[in-house]
Amino acid sequence: MNKGFTLVETLIAISIFVMVASAIYFGFVGVLNVMKAIRVKGIMTNIANERFEIARNLPYSNVGTVGGIPSGVIPQSQNETRDGKSFSVLTVVRNVDDPFDGTFNGTPKDLSPADMKIIEVTISCTSCESSLIPISFTTKIAPKNLETASVNGALVIKVFDASGLPVSGANVNIINNNITPKVNLNDETNINGILNIVDAPPSVSGYQITVTKDGYSTERTYPVNGSGNPHPTKPNITVVAQQISQISFTIDKTSTINVSTINNQCVVIPDFDFSISGSKIIGTNPTTIKYTSSKVTDSEGSLSMPDIEWDTYNITGIDSVNDIIGTNPLLSLGVNPNIEQDMEIITAPKNGRRLLVVVRDQSTGLPITDATVRLTG
Repeated sequence: MNKGFTLVETLIAISIFVMVASAIYFGFVGVLNVMKAIRVKGIMTNIANERFEIARNLPYSNVGTVGGIPSGVIPQSQNETRDGKSFSVLTVVRNVDDPFDGTFNGTPKDLSPADMKIIEVTISCTSCESSLIPISFTTKIAPKNLETASVNGALVIKVFDASGLPVSGANVNIINNNITPKVNLNDETNINGILNIVDAPPSVSGYQITVTKDGYSTERTYPVNGSGNPHPTKPNITVVAQQISQISFTIDKTSTINVSTINNQCVVIPDFDFSISGSKIIGTNPTTIKYTSSKVTDSEGSLSMPDIEWDTYNITGIDSVNDIIGTNPLLSLGVNPNIEQDMEIITAPKNGRRLLVVVRDQSTGLPITDATVRLTG
């Protein structure tokens, strides 16, 4: 008598078949994705080679980016469509100081430090999956003639964090509308947090520099006699022929301050108006504070303030109904980089004039309890 399969045997066989078929299917899909990525990377390589060939066939004086240093005819950013896919092409051209004949800041000093140019092309597929990361290609182009003494200077930009450590990959924007051609250059610091701009055209207080990074604070230079900050502590930088101009910036990861407004019974006080000011000064005569802003809590007495730079902040009540009678922590709020800081503002209805006095230890800055305060006058 023929014996058939039991239900358990059938289910086991089906399970094994499903697992094997799934493995084959996902393996096939994986191979297709790899082949697709290889094809896209091949397109990226072709675009980069095209850009390099165009640059190599330009007169050497034209090898540069529009608004960049060195100045030239190559766009800093372009969009391409190939094989139904969209690509973003970013081009950076830098002068290179070859140490063979000395450097601009070494001994012997190279009076013509722009020995060659390096072209960096970064290509990203904007219509592809996010797992496909951008690819960068580089090449060098050397002049055909002998170098002569430069009439330009060098610009050295250093970027540190709040601890004094170098910040690599910081975004540096350099603008100078006082020279011809105008400069509007975007570049990044190297692993040592330094960006060297070799062969920068001379300009008196002409280079406006802004430094930032994703998730970091921003620091910049300001024009002298500019609106709102006529005497900046960090003015736009000057570049002198055959001289090195150096400038340093400090940025770090931003933080978040979460504010809640309550009364002395811990009952929520909604829609409370207050101002918050930092302690960092970006100008003098008059004193110009880097950060100052007016805020208001929501209907639940809460407010979240993201992207706050590390600093010491002071809170002032500007509400028409309630006064500040205390804060936790006390009025001066120290914020470190990359943290989330909570702050309670304790309020009471306006009833005549109030004076809030905070007594601190001179050496530690910590509040002193049970201090005697005498008010005269």
